[in-house]
Amino acid sequence: MCPPMSDNTSSSASHTTARIGVIMAVALTVLTAVTFILALTALPNKVPYPFNQDVIVEQWPGDYLWMPPAMLLMVVFVGVLAALHEQAGPDRRIYSLIALGMGIPAATVLVINYYLQFTVMPISLEKDQLDGWALFTQYNPQGIFIALEELGYMLMSLVLLAVAPVVTGPGRVAKTLRVLLALQFVVMVLSLMLISALLGRERGDIFEITVITLVWVVLLIAGPLLAIWFRRSGARVT
Repeated sequence: MCPPMSDNTSSSASHTTARIGVIMAVALTVLTAVTFILALTALPNKVPYPFNQDVIVEQWPGDYLWMPPAMLLMVVFVGVLAALHEQAGPDRRIYSLIALGMGIPAATVLVINYYLQFTVMPISLEKDQLDGWALFTQYNPQGIFIALEELGYMLMSLVLLAVAPVVTGPGRVAKTLRVLLALQFVVMVLSLMLISALLGRERGDIFEITVITLVWVVLLIAGPLLAIWFRRSGARVT
């Protein structure tokens, strides 16, 4: 049987977790900003089926440059969730565990989606290997890429909701985070319901753009606030 951790050991571990949490939260903010900016400058032109016109070839690599930082963003997102789980109070760890448990598959879906799109699709078009191209390309608003993005970011929105009760403590920072993380999920659900009611299955990439924008904006706001929260939570154990 392992001996219990001393108070000094527990305090040191909490300080380490808080320090890593700050680093991860700052990295989350920076990577979200970089990804967002690159994605805004790479909005693809609307092209008809089968989505292999010359204009798409001309847009390489610009339309894909946002995907590498997006993949790193997913890795850091999981790192933030891990730090939150370690820093959570005993009565809040069930929420942080739920968030981490959902965050890993959400990040996995998006990393695989972006990696395949970045490495496989451009070279397939260049070599004129177009079997299945229309189904997998990011330019198809009814394609697999868009569907996986919707799935991944809906899961991320649910993860952020689960994080809300983890961010405890007095002060405006914790309260703002709780409200922000809860409100974004409501906005996501209402957006899905409204867009689906208006457009049905023909919603194309409208909801995908909506949920990505929502999650990225929330991460841009929540990242600095989480860094402050981690720093303060580490100081409280002194």
